[in-house]
Amino acid sequence: MGKKFCPNCGEVVVTKALSEYSQRDYKGVLVKRRQIGHLVEDGGCGHTWYTVEIPEDNLPFKNW
Repeated sequence: MGKKFCPNCGEVVVTKALSEYSQRDYKGVLVKRRQIGHLVEDGGCGHTWYTVEIPEDNLPFKNW
């Protein structure tokens, strides 16, 4: 479990990754794709969405 911004509620809430991540090719870069849920049983709204994690080496602003 972790905290993420729920696009349905419009606030930072406790969330859970619902499945194992998958790696996808995005413009020649392998990214991690995860399904995230704001679960009703944890007091949430039940909304699910996907996040994508990009390796830091592929970001244009490395020195921040």
